[in-house]
Amino acid sequence: MTLNDASSEDTKASVLVDRDLPLTERQKAETRLWLQVLNVHRMIYEDLNATMIAGSGLSIPKFDVLAHLYRFRDGLTMGDLSKKLKVSNGNISGLVSRLQKDGYVDRRNAPGDRRSFLASITESGVAAFEKAVDLHHEVMTEKLEGTAPETIDALAADLKAISDRIRKARQTSS
Repeated sequence: MTLNDASSEDTKASVLVDRDLPLTERQKAETRLWLQVLNVHRMIYEDLNATMIAGSGLSIPKFDVLAHLYRFRDGLTMGDLSKKLKVSNGNISGLVSRLQKDGYVDRRNAPGDRRSFLASITESGVAAFEKAVDLHHEVMTEKLEGTAPETIDALAADLKAISDRIRKARQTSS
């Protein structure tokens, strides 16, 4: 059994939840939730990434950069992209360089600051992104098939509420 097997997730849950640890029922439920979120994320991410690379040549990280540049057609600085994607400037720089090499992104000096670069999406980038969006929708529809729209909405709302509480707690502690 490998760590990537679905049954491995059950094994991890059993180890964390069923041991003779002094856990409350809530702590056990929190651990089961955490492991299920990780499991669903891993399975969808792997399939989505593979499908998008095969169908559009874009990995999820490249897709994410293009999504922001698609939305902000006048371009974004590397620092702004880094903040929006919650990754380091070095990661953004490497992704933008690869997207520029692919012809999907232009990079130029930011107006008024010669030390900063502005990235913007090209017409080829727009076409590649729009193709990848269609693939993204197809994969998500396939993965969530059989799940009622109300359930999807409720799960999304509950997860957003959790992330909002965590974000707020982080802001007040810093």
